Amino acid sequence: MADSEDTGTPAEAPAKGGLSKILPLILVVNTLLMVGVLIFVMKKPSAHAEGGEAKGKEGGEEKSEHGGGEENGGHGKDEGAVGPTVRFDNFTVQLKSNDVERYAHMSLELELSDEAAKGLVEKRSAPIRDSVLAYLTDRTAEELRGSDGLRDLKGAILKRLEEIVPGKRITNVFITDFIIQ
Repeated sequence: MADSEDTGTPAEAPAKGGLSKILPLILVVNTLLMVGVLIFVMKKPSAHAEGGEAKGKEGGEEKSEHGGGEENGGHGKDEGAVGPTVRFDNFTVQLKSNDVERYAHMSLELELSDEAAKGLVEKRSAPIRDSVLAYLTDRTAEELRGSDGLRDLKGAILKRLEEIVPGKRITNVFITDFIIQ
């Protein structure tokens, strides 16, 4: 009986050896598939980027149809390109609330019509920051939530800044960072 037990053990060893060869093979095939998927995914955003540029150009054409893009007047500037910008970082304010203290942190970038407007906006940075801070402190967290809240925020900021820097020199407001706590 001892002999039959000894023969059973060696019979199991080759079976385990066969499995031990299949497992690395499966791991190699899995790794190759993952690399293939990764390459496919990495190439895919470039196609979306081209589509995004096309949409940006369409948006620029739409803007010129409504009278907003005629200021560039054929200076050879790409209609989808963003004009000169000025960045304003770190607006941190306590929001209007009766029951709990809420804070908003925001950074924004202003798109300008030309380089001359950039110099003017940089000179008026203190009144611009003051106006944005004053607007934010009068808002509740609910008013600023969601895409509708951000769209309204951008529109209100653009309207306020038109009073500080008149003459349609600020063409767009980009919110580059926004957190409510």
